[in-house]
Formats: sequence, structure tokens, C-alpha cells
Amino acid sequence: MREWKLNKEEFERCKKEAVEKTVERFFPDVEGEEKMGLCRFFEELFNEFMVREREIYLEKEKEDKGKGYYHRNLISRFGKLGLEVPRTRNGKFRPYLLGEKYKRSSEDFEEFLISLISNGYSKNQIQRTLKKLELPYSEQEIEKIKENLREKVDDFKTRELKEDWFCMVIDGSRSQIKDKHVKDAVIYVILLIGLDGKKEIGGWYIEFGRENRTDWIKIFNDLISRGLKRVLIIVSDDFPGLSDSIESIFPKSDHQLCYVHLQRNIKRNMGKGDYKEFKEELKKIMVGCERFEEAIENFSKLIEKFREKYPYFMNKLEKNKEKYFTFKKYPKEIQKYIYTTNACENINRQIEDRRIKCGGYFQSTEVVDINFYLIWENLENGRWKKPVPSLKGNEYEIRQLFNLRFGKEVSQTQNS
Repeated sequence: MREWKLNKEEFERCKKEAVEKTVERFFPDVEGEEKMGLCRFFEELFNEFMVREREIYLEKEKEDKGKGYYHRNLISRFGKLGLEVPRTRNGKFRPYLLGEKYKRSSEDFEEFLISLISNGYSKNQIQRTLKKLELPYSEQEIEKIKENLREKVDDFKTRELKEDWFCMVIDGSRSQIKDKHVKDAVIYVILLIGLDGKKEIGGWYIEFGRENRTDWIKIFNDLISRGLKRVLIIVSDDFPGLSDSIESIFPKSDHQLCYVHLQRNIKRNMGKGDYKEFKEELKKIMVGCERFEEAIENFSKLIEKFREKYPYFMNKLEKNKEKYFTFKKYPKEIQKYIYTTNACENINRQIEDRRIKCGGYFQSTEVVDINFYLIWENLENGRWKKPVPSLKGNEYEIRQLFNLRFGKEVSQTQNS
């Protein structure tokens, strides 16, 4: 018997039509806060989808005819769904939506439970939710999944790191975490990029209070204790004392200060008209100057132009001018990956979204850890599964630069 299967285009068409028809039925005059039972909604959505799917099947199979429905329960993240599955006379039609034959539960089921855990639900809240949705998880099974997640987090945070890296992007973001009371905390993120252009999270660190130099030194030492030895370039914001710490612990690494943070500092420290002029001139330097030395020379002239009006701020820019253009020392194709901390900030935005969904603060540091691990897992199995093409394409040049900087040191390590 030939197996019936939708192609991608047909699947998308079914989905679109099913969603439109179900939304039209259930939400004719929907208001922002108006909601309905998810279980019933998705029963109707799935049922409508399968009807559309049968219609497509019958358009192709002219000799077959529709023959009513049969009842089928399906466990999903939305609860136990009572589905009315359409069938045909010859029995060849099977809705794509049902997955494997005789399967009575969805793989999304455990994912749904993990989402409850990552959103900071207490054990009692999770059990009440599962009971309400008629999802058959016992207290022991819940604890087993939580323990498994804890083990994965601990293994990940203490895993051994490779010795040599192309780039390390670092950033600290403020958050609110409950520790008896809701407190301000900083989540420090370390993003590493290998010599082959592959990204990974080196670690995340949670500290209560404000961002400070002592925390950064402790973090750098932890990375070193886990195996990290050499990094070609480190990208960060201009946090007070951070440059000195980097120079002390990674004396041979280049240090790039984030261009986006530079723009923010200019806006904060200069008048509106001056900021606009400075920003436009700075952009010309960033885009137009191909060589590091040329960029420094033009930036120095720009600083002199505004020194009299903003002496303190211009002196600060003068002190760090080389660090704003370090990326110009590298091949043009890879410069866009090393002149801002945007890669870290994208991760921070994801964790911030989860904080908001948790009610404005995380219930514990454990909840932060689980969320971070799930974010990393999604990245590792998605966008980060393969090296960044532009970086991979310049791997030879990156390794040449790395060997020029650390060649003798690498040889000594290999011989010891």
C-alpha cells in the first residue's frame, strides 16, 4: 500500500487555511485580553487541518472518496486532545499531522514540562497544571527531568575548554533574581569563536550586586582553569577596570571596544547637534578607512575638533582610540564579527525575554541556569551547528595571524 504524504508546499497551505478558518470561528471579535481554553482551540485547529489535508489528498486521488471520521486521543503540550480524524474508503489516507502510526503522545510533551520548569513554576504549580491538562507525569518523573537538567547544566558549566580561540566576546547584563527576596544581579556571558569559525558559549556566571572588576577577574581565571590559554582578540564594552584586567590576564590578546557602546557614549556625553556631526564623521572613518593606522589618524583629528568643548570626554576617547579600531587589523571579510558585542547581546535579549515571561524576575539562579542551557542547546542544534561561513572561509588567514602572535608559545605547550 502506497504511503500518503504531504509535500512541504501542501503542508504550509494546509496550515495556513486551517489557522485562518479556526481563528475566524473562535475569535470573530477578539480583544487583547480575551482568551479561551487552549485545549479546545487546538482540538479544533488540528481537526480543521486534517480536513484540509484530506481535501488535498482527494484532489489527487480521484478514485477514492471521503468516509466519515474516527475518534483519536493525542497527548500534546496543550493537554489531551480529542481528535476527529477524517478517513477515506480505501484506507490509504493518513493525516500527516498524526505522526507515527499508533503513537498516542507527542514529543512536545516533555518539552512542555521543561518549559514549565524553566519558567520557574514550583513543584505544586507544575503538578496542578499537569493534572488540569490530564498529562500523566508523576512527581518522581518531574524530579527526574529536573535532576537531568541540573546535571547537564553542571557538566556544561564545568566542561574542559580548548586551549586556542580566535575571539572571545564578553558582556554583563543586569537582571532580577529571587534569593529569598528579589535582588539585582548581573549575568556575565562569555561567547567563544574557534579558529575554525564555530561559535559556542564558554560559560555564563551569575553574581548578585553590580558588575565589577573583581567578578571579571574571577571569571577569566575560571576559563583558564578549564583549559583556555590563548585568544587572538577579546571584544567588550568599556567597563571601568576591564581593560586593565584583560591586559594583565591576556597580555598578548588584542582588545576591541564595542563600536555600538561607543556610539551610545557619544550620544550620552555630547549635545544633540555635536553628536550628530561626530557620529557622521565617525561612520566615515569606520567605513572608509581600510587600514588601522589610517583610522587612528583620522579619529585623532576628529577628537581634536571637539576637545575644547568636551575636554574630559575627548581625553577618554583619546586614551582608548586604538581599542576602538583594533578590528581594522583583521581581514575585511571577518571584521563585522569582531567590532561589537552584539553576538552576546543577542543572547542577553533572549534571557531577558524569558525573565519578563517569568513575571519580571527569575525564581532562582537554577531557573536562570536552565534557561541559559536551553538557549545554548537551541543555538548549538540550530544556527551554531556549523561554523560561520565567512569565518570558515578565512580560517587560513585567522590561523596565520594566530601563529604569528602565539606560534612559539603553542610549540612550547605541544612539546611539554
